[in-house]
Amino acid sequence: MQLKSKIAGSAMAMALALGMSAAPAFAGAPVVATGEVAYDQGTMSSRGNCSTIAIGTILNGAKTSGLGLTEQALTSSSKGYARNSTDVSAARVGQCAVETSAGFSGGTPTGFGEYVNKDVAKFGTKLTGISDCLGAALEPVDLDERPLTGKLSIGFTDASKLDAYIRIQGFDTAAADKVWLTGIVAKGEGVGTTIGGNVWFNPVTKIKGAGLYGTAIVDDVKTVGFDESTFTSVAPGYATSVGFTIGEAIACSTGTGDVGLGYGVPGLDLIGLGGGSAFPSLGLGSTAAGIQFLL
Repeated sequence: MQLKSKIAGSAMAMALALGMSAAPAFAGAPVVATGEVAYDQGTMSSRGNCSTIAIGTILNGAKTSGLGLTEQALTSSSKGYARNSTDVSAARVGQCAVETSAGFSGGTPTGFGEYVNKDVAKFGTKLTGISDCLGAALEPVDLDERPLTGKLSIGFTDASKLDAYIRIQGFDTAAADKVWLTGIVAKGEGVGTTIGGNVWFNPVTKIKGAGLYGTAIVDDVKTVGFDESTFTSVAPGYATSVGFTIGEAIACSTGTGDVGLGYGVPGLDLIGLGGGSAFPSLGLGSTAAGIQFLL
């Protein structure tokens, strides 16, 4: 599943939800019912999951453009942020509930079997791929494109860590703001477990007054012509809104340029990712499960 599929599909679903014209459709996306998973896990079952919020970029090698109509090699890097005041107090950017029998050590017992809670001190991804924003109706087959694939690293507050290799597996048509993941833990905690689960994935922009996830923003009256109060915080310094998200997605898929604030380069360049929560302000009713560990 190419990155363009997620962006075009997100624009289409959100535009339809608001009675606007649909952006180009996409092919090959999983169709799921409530409570189902989009990809067959075979005989595997979840042995734990991690919830976090991250902010990332999607940029070409020269950092002169993001995801757009030009097919090009792209790099996406992200890092985790505290979600709430509890995270701030605990000096963490997320939390994992995992089974010790799946290769996880330490943690705080939850009282539910072998499950323990492990606080996440650092979270980051570094992915690469080749893609553009042409919808599947205009470009049904393109063998040159590659999905975003690369490394996921999680460091815990007890000094343990894990490194995994992951791939963006596909976009969820039943929830316009979710993507599914696949991969394997290659080193450290949970080594050998399969990566699964889903995260929300949507455009964000820089706003100085943005605070912790989900908090309201006060309009900076000094900025003429821009009302920050229409946005909702995703992480400190970053925010989004329904109109901004739709505008970024449609601009990406139609080649009309960067209509948001972003970094000032053409295309979609700044994104929010998260699991264990719903994407702020979209009102689509979907909560991403987070990163799962399967055996």
